[in-house]
Amino acid sequence: MGEAFSPWTQKARWALEHCGVAFAYEEYVPTLSEPRLRWRIRQWSGRVSVPVLLAGEQVVRGSWDIARHAARLAGDDRLGDFEAVAPWNDLSEAALAEARTRVVLRALEDPAALDEASAAVFPRPLCRPLRFIARDAARRLDRKYRHLVVPGSLRVALERTRAALNASGGEHLLGRFSYADITMVVVLEAVAPAAPIDPPLGPATRRCWSDEALAEEFADLLRWRARLFSARATP
Repeated sequence: MGEAFSPWTQKARWALEHCGVAFAYEEYVPTLSEPRLRWRIRQWSGRVSVPVLLAGEQVVRGSWDIARHAARLAGDDRLGDFEAVAPWNDLSEAALAEARTRVVLRALEDPAALDEASAAVFPRPLCRPLRFIARDAARRLDRKYRHLVVPGSLRVALERTRAALNASGGEHLLGRFSYADITMVVVLEAVAPAAPIDPPLGPATRRCWSDEALAEEFADLLRWRARLFSARATP
C-alpha cells in the first residue's frame, strides 16, 4: 500500500520490481485510508505511514525495509551492498523530508492543489466546497513530519550525488546500478517530477513539487535520471 506520487512509494516499488517480486499495489488516501491500514497491520494507535508491504503475516514498513526484503527474496546482490547504500539512503530520507514539508506548505497556500488532492476521492464539483477536508489532511501531514526537517538537506543530497557521479566517471553511484541510484533518483522528484505515475500529478500539484532554480542548477542530474529511466524499467 502506498501513494503513487510519493518518492518513498516509488523507491519501494522500484526495488520490488527490480528484484522480480510480485505484488498487488493499493493506493493509500490520507485520512480516509488510515482506518483500513490500521486494521490490516493491527496497529490501533501511534503513527502509521506508507509504503507498507503485507507479506503473509509479515508487515514490512518503509521503503528501506521493503527494499531489503526484496533483496532477500531475490537472493542476490542486484540492489547492491546495503552497507554501502545506507549513507545514500540517509541522504535521500533527509532530502525528501525537507521536500515533503515544502510541498505541503505550498499546497496549503494553493486552493487548486488542494482541489487536485480531493479529486482523488470526491467528484470534481464537490472539491471546492470540501476543500476544508484537504486542508485539514495537509495540516495533519505537516504536524506529523515537520520535526524531521533539516533545512538544506535537499541541496546537500544533490551536490553529493553530482560529486559522486563525477568521481565514479560513470552512470552509477556505486559502480553499477544499485538501490543507491534508486534512492537518489527519486530525490529529483522534488526538483522536476518525472516519475510515470498513475494517476499523474495535476498541474497545481506539479508546481508544488517543482523547483525551477534547482532544476536549472542541477540539469546534469536530471539528464542522468533520464538516462537511467531510458535504460531500465521504472515502476
